[in-house]
Amino acid sequence: MDILGERKLDRWILLFLLFLIYGFLGWLCESIYCSIPAKRLINRGFLTGPICPVYGVGGVLIILLLTPFEDNLFLLYFFGVLITSIVEYITGWLLEAVFHTRWWDYSNRRFQIQGRVCLRNSLLFGLMAVFLMRCIHPPVLRLLESIPEALLPWIAAVGLLCLGADTFLSIRTALQLSGKLQELESILEELRNRSEERRKAGLASLQQSLATSQEEFRSHLKERQKEIEKGLQLLQKRLLHAFPSMDSRKYQRALLRLRKAAEERRNSHKKR
Repeated sequence: MDILGERKLDRWILLFLLFLIYGFLGWLCESIYCSIPAKRLINRGFLTGPICPVYGVGGVLIILLLTPFEDNLFLLYFFGVLITSIVEYITGWLLEAVFHTRWWDYSNRRFQIQGRVCLRNSLLFGLMAVFLMRCIHPPVLRLLESIPEALLPWIAAVGLLCLGADTFLSIRTALQLSGKLQELESILEELRNRSEERRKAGLASLQQSLATSQEEFRSHLKERQKEIEKGLQLLQKRLLHAFPSMDSRKYQRALLRLRKAAEERRNSHKKR
């Protein structure tokens, strides 16, 4: 069987549509998997829309690379584990390098590599690869082949436009969140230093003007801290909820404060 069906359609258009379909199915599985134990709806994934690009990329690579092994269940599973693990590792590394934030962390699990991949998830991804090749891809191909060929470029164009806008918006949101973390971390560090200075010197031994100046500056920092914690935008809060194990190499204290503030606001809205 031709991996992209029997019709002579543009391969790049079909690959992109397959990317969108498998990205959506991956988002659906991830959101259900995370929402059930949390007992609330979680929009899982880096993007705001219903698509996880890592699943789209993984699905397309599996189709392209593993079709020669589709009749060999062992090789299909083995290479499925390998390919999906590599994709997840590279994705995690790129997100950390760009945003200085770890979006998921498997460090507390056995048989993991730098917290980016773990054996349990990789084995599950291998099963998903087999399921994709044997059960999902054939009907997806039939679905695409049932659509008039002239419509496929337009569908792909709309999908590309939506994906591009979502990617831009999500990257901007993540960068804004990173900026808030950096500023809040600086404030927390300054407050800690000021408290340490006051503890060592003792307010009684300071000149009154200096004490007043110190207290005014400290109050200003506390106010700015509250503004940052309360000023989380909707999409920034979504990222915090979507990745509960997110941590930051540089701004861990600030991340914990923002996460706590977002959770408190969510609980207060539920009580109203």
